[in-house]
Amino acid sequence: MISFAQDYRYRGNNVTAVCKHWLPIVTETTPPFSSATERFSGPRSRAWDITDRAYQMERDGEDVIHLGVGDPDLNTPPRIVAAAVNGLKNGRTHYSPIPGEPMLREAVAETYTTDLGVSVDPAQVTIFPGAQAALFAAVFCLTGHGDEVILLEPFYATYEGVAQAGGATVVAVPMLAKNNFELDVERIAAAITTKTRVIIANSPGNPSGAVFSKSSWRSLLDVCVKHGIWLISDEVYGSLVFDGTHSSPLAIPSVNQNVVVISSLSKSHAMTGWRIGWSVAPLALCNHLANLSQCLLFGVNQFTQDAATFALRNARDEAAEIRETFRDRRDSFCGMLEQINGLRIYQPAGGMFTMIDISKLGMDGEAFANRLLDDSGVAVVPGFAFGESTRNFVRVGYLHDKDILIDAAGRISRFVSSVGT
Repeated sequence: MISFAQDYRYRGNNVTAVCKHWLPIVTETTPPFSSATERFSGPRSRAWDITDRAYQMERDGEDVIHLGVGDPDLNTPPRIVAAAVNGLKNGRTHYSPIPGEPMLREAVAETYTTDLGVSVDPAQVTIFPGAQAALFAAVFCLTGHGDEVILLEPFYATYEGVAQAGGATVVAVPMLAKNNFELDVERIAAAITTKTRVIIANSPGNPSGAVFSKSSWRSLLDVCVKHGIWLISDEVYGSLVFDGTHSSPLAIPSVNQNVVVISSLSKSHAMTGWRIGWSVAPLALCNHLANLSQCLLFGVNQFTQDAATFALRNARDEAAEIRETFRDRRDSFCGMLEQINGLRIYQPAGGMFTMIDISKLGMDGEAFANRLLDDSGVAVVPGFAFGESTRNFVRVGYLHDKDILIDAAGRISRFVSSVGT
């Protein structure tokens, strides 16, 4: 067995550091693998080990409450399911156009026009099997070896691997907890170099729940335009805004020529397992996205696109009900957690997670998450998954109904009391 060192560049407080993460490689009698496999299997992937253990414990008969992976207990609304079944019954089981079915691309464009008041050409929309695939495709088409991608900490755990897969270097810029993880354009601008190609931003944030204002987006876009940098806006949680309103850089037409928006129906319509998402991008980039999709995917299944089209055009009431469900869960669950001495709760303005600072307990987030699972049967995600600045945090999801969340809060409270402060 040999090991390799994976660099992780961290910029904050005018200091640049390089952390070495040593990962094992088992040598076998096979031809060599691509160096890309080293780049996308970074240290963040280890964050899901606790989730894997939790599922194994559950299979072994233990009582586990899952507050980790963002797959809540809600099922897809029946009318959307019926639209997919209808498509299957009507032979919608063939190859689809590579960029996506025209009806779905039109429905996506109409949604942005209605919600944001900005004109979107259906040709700007490319359909993918989930927002994750759309994100990967966009980053792959925009970056290469020697480039830099700025990630705003805390960032979604897969961003690092996506950025590094094509050879780019990650530059992490912390959005400070003391400011509720709000967008800090000055800190971002200070991290830009001649190698910076892309900034990935996420609002509402996963894991932070921070919601960026339109003025903040405009300031960031001005910086991107000035330096010729792409801005990728991950808006998967855009429908789940509880405080304020959802804003998108796409809604600033004067400076949105550098913008790629990524989204899906996973959270808005409880369709996590359907794997349907999209990008909205300048037409010139769409050509490259379609070419990559042709090589990698060769289209997205038709009946799923039929269901997505129905959801966008006919299921706004269901989406509103889902949003109110999560608003209610956030209010009640965060309220319970705030009563626990030793925890610092950062109430989210949107999304389905809250970040908890557990540093007063004398352990980091990984130790807390492992001990909480072993002692109390509650699965959460350690903060290192989202960047070095949140190593002493855990991400907790309000993913179940109130009775289960009350049980979970009680277990967490008893565990914290047993640890002491």
